[in-house]
Amino acid sequence: MMTTAKTGKEIKIDPAYIQSLLQRIEPSECLQLLSWNCSPLGKNKEESSVYRVSCTVLDHNRKQNYALILKTLKPDSIRNQVDHYYYWKREALVYHSGILNQLPPGIRAPICHAVEECPDGSVWIWLEDIAIESIQSDWSITHMRKISYLLGKYNGAYITGTLLPSEAFLCQNWMRSWVEVCTAYAKPIEEQKVTWDSYLNECNGKGPMWVLYHNNRTRVNNLLETLELLPRVFAHQDVHWDNIFLEQLNGNDSLIAIDWQFASISGVGEELGRMFGYALLKKKVPVNKVAEYKEMLFLSYMQGLRDVGWDGNSKLARFGFTATASLRFIMVIDKLLSILQEDERMNQNDKSSHLLSVTQELLKMAEESWNLRSEII
Repeated sequence: MMTTAKTGKEIKIDPAYIQSLLQRIEPSECLQLLSWNCSPLGKNKEESSVYRVSCTVLDHNRKQNYALILKTLKPDSIRNQVDHYYYWKREALVYHSGILNQLPPGIRAPICHAVEECPDGSVWIWLEDIAIESIQSDWSITHMRKISYLLGKYNGAYITGTLLPSEAFLCQNWMRSWVEVCTAYAKPIEEQKVTWDSYLNECNGKGPMWVLYHNNRTRVNNLLETLELLPRVFAHQDVHWDNIFLEQLNGNDSLIAIDWQFASISGVGEELGRMFGYALLKKKVPVNKVAEYKEMLFLSYMQGLRDVGWDGNSKLARFGFTATASLRFIMVIDKLLSILQEDERMNQNDKSSHLLSVTQELLKMAEESWNLRSEII
């Protein structure tokens, strides 16, 4: 059977398969699928799509409604290596392995009902429908501190006794892979310098900033090598407002995490750094309050680590946090320079002004991480 999504794309789903899934969830010989429809959720990406499959069933002469989440993953030869940060099949393998059924207290993932290999090579993941619309929240500083604290507890569990997953499909050097991809997409630094000199250096007095950028580009490999020596944790690596939600369990805050395609074995602090850098770029962290947010979120993360019993050197987590957040400058500055080439009126372009401010803050964090590195190695 076929349903057409609002995007114009078609998806074929066998109603007999839907019924078999529902019978696993609600075992009943009498359960009969009466009707169903499929609607897309979020943006339909080239590499994956997400749908809500809403069903009406008859069970012992009583009608009931159910909903399932279907995520489809498409094969990609470019992302077909397990050490690629965005290995196309990783999320399906993570769910199928059962790793997410063994997460430490304080965090959970949607229940996986089935992982289906399709004839066209794609993989379908059938998941519990979590009503995230009812628990989504604006990312206020209070909300972010709660998230940071729980991330600290989650990560800290793996350096205080919880066994690390050992599956081969988990990326072991996630940040290195991400940086390599960003660097490959970025223009050569010589071309960047020409654009910088044309639009920033003379008109805006940003010559010293270029020197700072150039210096930190030469340090990237050293930062990555040190990140790979940090205490290891099982990380989600894609923490933001569309993927991580707070719920109340027995009167306590707890995390629900969806979208596990970036799951990795990473260094302590990396999880928070990824969250912070992205939130800064997307204006969830006000650029004029970076220092305040940075300290509050790190202290919350550290408290989470301490509360699960980690008594290690806080500078290790601080390095993981600052280095990971700062390495986003590689992508941000390339975006900035591309925009400047398209629109020379830098001061009249809010987007380029924001990217310039973000770059300045990320480079400050890069300097901090470089100084920390000399204290921990």
